[in-house]
Amino acid sequence: IGAITLAAGISAALLRRERTGLTSVVDVSLLSTAMWVLAPDVVASKLMAPGASMPKMDRASAPNPAGNMYKTKDGRWLLLMMLQSDKDWPDFCKHIDRPDMATDERYVDAAARFQNRQACIAELDQLFAARSLSEWREKLAPMTGPWAPMQSAEELHDDVQTKANGYLAEVDRGDDHPFKLVASPVQFDETIVALRPGPEMGEHTEQVLLELGLSWDEVSAAKQSGAIN
Repeated sequence: IGAITLAAGISAALLRRERTGLTSVVDVSLLSTAMWVLAPDVVASKLMAPGASMPKMDRASAPNPAGNMYKTKDGRWLLLMMLQSDKDWPDFCKHIDRPDMATDERYVDAAARFQNRQACIAELDQLFAARSLSEWREKLAPMTGPWAPMQSAEELHDDVQTKANGYLAEVDRGDDHPFKLVASPVQFDETIVALRPGPEMGEHTEQVLLELGLSWDEVSAAKQSGAIN
């Protein structure tokens, strides 16, 4: 995260120089970056009463039942992330085959769901435990609210979005054993950045020496003397 933040700062400084002619000293620290990532907690910590601590809630009493984790019948987990829960709740209830929960006074809006969060989460726990992850993938696929299965690193190789966006790029190292690498998360003009294996030991030695002004005879002499190989 620190490196990404520094890259963003450098990009902004280059744009400023191009537009104004003024240069900047870009300064990023690990501490400042960590504080920025945790900004909501850092700010809220001073808004509490003196001596009070941040409220802690476990999964069974999460403040937003539509922004919580649920276990499926086959022991997998999926994550709901409907932060605008009032907008997404009716459609969510339709896709889980519980349209009644959209009009139930206990769950009708975010305030009601917060007051009755433990009961709401208990109902959703029971409901999600009745189907496997593959079944929930199919049922929730057309839902408007954001959600995602919790996947292993290996499962990402077959993920629909991973494949569609080219997030894993195949690299050919010329030995009939291609392998996949995670591509750069930044794409330009919707084009996947091409990847290649790292150079072999000394692969570009001759090229570098020639660029530095040595002749082929001098490069050959360096090889014969063992200075390079």
